[in-house]
Amino acid sequence: MKFKINKVSDCTDLLALCDVLIMSILEKGNEQVTLAENSNFVLNIIDMDSPKAYNRKSQEEMVISIVLIKESVPDLKSICYATLVKSISNMLFCISISEGSEQLKAFGITPEVGFTEFVYSPDRMYDYMYPVISSHFVLRNKLSEDLSFNRNELIPEVEDIILFGKELGELGVLPAPFPLTKFLDKDLIDQLFRLYQIRGLSYGNLSIRNISYKIPGTTYWMTARGVDKAGLKGIGKDILLVKGYDETNGEMLVSVPPEHDPRIRVSVDAIEHYMIYKELPDVGAIVHVHAWIDGVLCTTQTFPCGTSELAKNVVELLKKTANPGRTEVGLKNHGLTITGPDIRDIFQRIRGRLNVNVPMFN
Repeated sequence: MKFKINKVSDCTDLLALCDVLIMSILEKGNEQVTLAENSNFVLNIIDMDSPKAYNRKSQEEMVISIVLIKESVPDLKSICYATLVKSISNMLFCISISEGSEQLKAFGITPEVGFTEFVYSPDRMYDYMYPVISSHFVLRNKLSEDLSFNRNELIPEVEDIILFGKELGELGVLPAPFPLTKFLDKDLIDQLFRLYQIRGLSYGNLSIRNISYKIPGTTYWMTARGVDKAGLKGIGKDILLVKGYDETNGEMLVSVPPEHDPRIRVSVDAIEHYMIYKELPDVGAIVHVHAWIDGVLCTTQTFPCGTSELAKNVVELLKKTANPGRTEVGLKNHGLTITGPDIRDIFQRIRGRLNVNVPMFN
């Protein structure tokens, strides 16, 4: 893979550590290129107190930001997440140097809030970043204004998504959308939308296989990207009809009414749900939450949400369960994907079983 270095920090300790990391990355067969060239990933070397976003050339460039701390920081996870967002990174590493400590510690965090602590070494850093830098997003949407319906018409799948979105909030596993405007200026938010078609960060999503509209192929209703799932408003606002996937162009095909929010996009997990519905015809509904159930089968890699790698990984894992159409599987350091014949069945199974604290695995 090709990578480049964006040195913003002038901290000598951090730059020395990154020089060793760069040598390790080169030894693994990767190629360093200039900032003007296209690359697979960028090492963004920044300071935590003034994190700078790298103006990447395309969605395909993954940004790995690296910071250094030399003293104890209260609520490190929250500070790391804020730094991740401010730097618009796909992953952030925080290396900790403490006086009297024989070993350096490192912490890694992703937009999915997977937060990992480990003993620092260049090889371990690379192992943690590899699933991110080697994966491929499927985030683009192609919207078609071909959905015609009566505004007074009640569509069962849509009504159920609204109803059970509220229950997710009541279960305490649906944090409020992350306020990007608190951390990013308009230019950075516009850049984020241009690259990833994201207006905000929120957790959890719901989808139900489409029955009401006779459309050939794999179709389903799903919550939109970056919206409050506990207060859904309806079709074209925060619920969308996915009618397929254009693999050649890497686009989710979405049907919307003529009157719709022009910046609306389906959840980043749409590719995962599409592959599940396509491969497993018994699945009638899917719920994803940042919560946990003990004893579930779990993915072994931490691929980012919205990547084809994670989607394929989840489908393979589901097929290993006794009943793929009605089960729960874990996404490492992330949460759960839950399938069922219908959404009521899913919620009957998970009530009282969800642990809001997702365990972190090295």
